[in-house]
Parts: sequence; structure tokens; C-alpha cells
Amino acid sequence: MTSSEPLLSEAECNAFWQSVENVRAAVSRQIAADPRPAAVIGFVQSVQQGIDAVVKARFSRGAQPDCKAGCSHCCHTCVEALPAEVFRIARHLAGCATEDVKNIQVRLAQQIAADNGAQSWKDRPACAFLQNNRCSIYEIRPGVCRKTHSLDVKQCASSASEIPEDLGVLLDAEALIKGTADAYHASGYESAGTELARSVLMALTNPGLEARWHQGERLFEGVGVTAISSTLTL
Repeated sequence: MTSSEPLLSEAECNAFWQSVENVRAAVSRQIAADPRPAAVIGFVQSVQQGIDAVVKARFSRGAQPDCKAGCSHCCHTCVEALPAEVFRIARHLAGCATEDVKNIQVRLAQQIAADNGAQSWKDRPACAFLQNNRCSIYEIRPGVCRKTHSLDVKQCASSASEIPEDLGVLLDAEALIKGTADAYHASGYESAGTELARSVLMALTNPGLEARWHQGERLFEGVGVTAISSTLTL
């Protein structure tokens, strides 16, 4: 969803940023309460479940998304993930059979090599985790993927610059993602959004990378990163 005009009133903007702060404070408390590496990484699951709950609740009351299983237009976009999400995915993949890990590394490398930075979805390579038009890491996919939806899949198919989405879903999900990123940052962890394919490949091929992240190192700077922030024009 893009627009050059503000989408929200001043009061709505203030409410959004207050939600971000509430999430930041809550996540910061959780990280401080259990700073073990596995817990710090694993906590993003709660945030992702929160996004799922937001999406489910919102669409149970209003218009339904036009997305269906097997529809994968958005799986050709550049995906941004929190570093903690990257390491959670890498942990999951590391537990797979060696041959499977090698195969996903090859697919990630192929996606990266084919990525020409095009803005149009149809001109970008598919996500390496997309297999037979299904997400192979669906249960642990990043929050950005969880909030993405379309109210008109025909717009997606035409690579339209504006895709109709539910503003309430975007705001609530953005508050969860931004607040979580701010909490990791405040706790001393790198938290800027990082490009999924390159970052997961780095984590899979550098076993000590997660430990360095826990020590406060900035590992993903320059790896297709943009700060996690609201994509809405507030």
C-alpha cells in the first residue's frame, strides 16, 4: 500500500506510536527476564503469533483477503526480517537433514544471484523458500510475510504499484514489528530489518554468527538492510 497523502489523523498517529511503545516496553521486559540465547531468539515466535491473531481477528469482522493457498505473487518481493527471525529460521533449517540444508543453501544462492533489484514483482526471482507455490517455512515465516495480504489478487497479478490492504491489519502488525525491533535495539541487539535470503544464507554458512549477534555485533549492515519501521505514510 503506497500513498503520498497521510493515511491517518494526528490522533491516529499518536495512538499508533503509543502502541509501538507499549510493545517495546513489554518485549524489553521479556528479554530482560530471560536473556538466554535460545529464549531471546525464540521470543519472536510470540510476536509472530500476535500478528497472526491480529490478522485473524480483523478479517473475522470485515472484508476477507483475496489471497488463497498457492497464490504466491508476494513471494517475489524483497522480504525484510528481524535478525532474531533470521536466526530462528536458521536454527530450524540446521536441524534438517544435511542434504536438505545444502539444497536450501543452493536455492538461496540462486535467488540472490538472480535478484536484479527490480520493483515489479513479476521481474524478481521467487523466494528460495517457495516450493510448488507453497511456503516451505510457513510456520516460522517472518512477521512481514504474516501481515502481507491483498484484497484484490488481480492487482497483484498485474504488478500494480498499489495493492489494496486492510489498514487496521497493517497498523496493528506494524506496531508489533516496530515495537519488537525497538526492544531488541534497546537490549543491545542488532535490530535493523535485513534482507531474508542473504541473511539466512549467512547464518547457515557461518555457525558462529548467532553467538556474535548475542554479543552485540552488527552483522547485517550492508546486507540489503533497511530499518524496520512503518511502511505507511503516517
